[in-house]
Amino acid sequence: MARTLDRTLTEALGTARPFGWRDRVGYLFGDLGNDFLFLLASSYLMIYFTDVAGLQAAHVGILFLVTRLVDAFTDVGWGRFLDSHRPSPKGRFRPWIIRAAIPLAVMSALMYAPFVADWAYGAKLTYAVVTYVLWGSVFYTMVNISYGSLASVITPEPGQRSSLSVFRGVGANVAGIFVALVPPLVIYSTVDGVSTVDPTGFITIGIAFSVGAVLFYSLCYGLTSERVKAPARERQSFVRLLRSLVTNRALIALMGSNLILMLAGLLVNTMAAYLWVTYFNNGALSGPAQLASYLPGLILAPFAASIARRLGKREFIAGMMLLSAAVFFLLWILHVESPWVFIVLMNVAGFGVGTYNLLVWAVIADVADFEEVRTGERDDGTIYAINTWARKLGFALAGGAGGIALGIVGYQEGGVQQTPETIDGIYTIATLVPAVLYAVAAVLLLTWYPLSRRRVEANVEALRARHAGATAED
Repeated sequence: MARTLDRTLTEALGTARPFGWRDRVGYLFGDLGNDFLFLLASSYLMIYFTDVAGLQAAHVGILFLVTRLVDAFTDVGWGRFLDSHRPSPKGRFRPWIIRAAIPLAVMSALMYAPFVADWAYGAKLTYAVVTYVLWGSVFYTMVNISYGSLASVITPEPGQRSSLSVFRGVGANVAGIFVALVPPLVIYSTVDGVSTVDPTGFITIGIAFSVGAVLFYSLCYGLTSERVKAPARERQSFVRLLRSLVTNRALIALMGSNLILMLAGLLVNTMAAYLWVTYFNNGALSGPAQLASYLPGLILAPFAASIARRLGKREFIAGMMLLSAAVFFLLWILHVESPWVFIVLMNVAGFGVGTYNLLVWAVIADVADFEEVRTGERDDGTIYAINTWARKLGFALAGGAGGIALGIVGYQEGGVQQTPETIDGIYTIATLVPAVLYAVAAVLLLTWYPLSRRRVEANVEALRARHAGATAED
């Protein structure tokens, strides 16, 4: 039976059409679906929990943090399952994207239910915990890890994989622009000259985005093809995996930079909802402001790969991070009062995150090469899962740090008028803290992450020679 399944899979892979634009566009749709749900939560779930559901910001922050610690097991566990399970004739990764898409979308919509606001505090906190864990730690993990690992079996060619990374980045930025512009038009309203949130707007947006995500996942499944056979094999023990993780300097540094950059970027998005409602008194402008997270990436997309080839991915990303740090520090010093000047400067700062988001998937491939050079083993699914957990932990820390910081500056839940000291504190959190974090991430990449341009090229040559020798022996 096992041999029959392997033969069927081999035949299916052998008859797959050649790699082309259909795969690139299909892969773009996959991240469009991912970020329709992930960015919606990262940008608006915190303010829904505090100002609609009436949960304390500190409790929400703890929920985000603890859940991401749970993801340390679900992400890596799912990655190891994908690497070791026997695939179906339709592939190793694609089937799981479509299988988990609908339950993921349902959980995403249920997170924004307005009726929980009238429940007892313990009941609505429990509801938030259950829906959030099922959404993020179970179904999003199943879809996202499967989708991210898919790139390694769509094509074996490094250049084609790089094009998939660029298209994925474009999909993420398009989703980000849509998430930035549309929800504020529905979830915010002005009452007696004061910008407030509309509880029914959240569930409307939650359902609409869930439907869109299912459509995009279906297009990803239908347009892409798996061409590289990865036969099931016995995996190394979890203890051995942790030992490899601790000794892989490139992977540890990548996880650290991911955590810091996700913390900085998502902290900006989380605090933006409060900044625009309180400091600028115009929640609707939070949409145009969030373009800073996505528009620079679209501008960079046609040039990022060629610049990275000349300068090196590590060097290019670190330089742009330092630019972002400088702009955020300038925003803090100037204490900008004009919303449009603030938006313009935020877009300049956004080139740092835009550069990282376009190139990070290629960086993961460099780390996989580095691991193979070191140990002779290559485990793309598990490496991707570990890196994804670091990004999600940054997301959790952003929510946790945001909730704790809001409590420190005296933020009052329930949509009440905030004090001037609280409003000034929110501005400081939204500007000075990201400035420091981006600078730390840049220094980390330049001093700890070992894969410079020359080191990456040397690894590629070493693997090419090793594979050629193995082929000659066969």
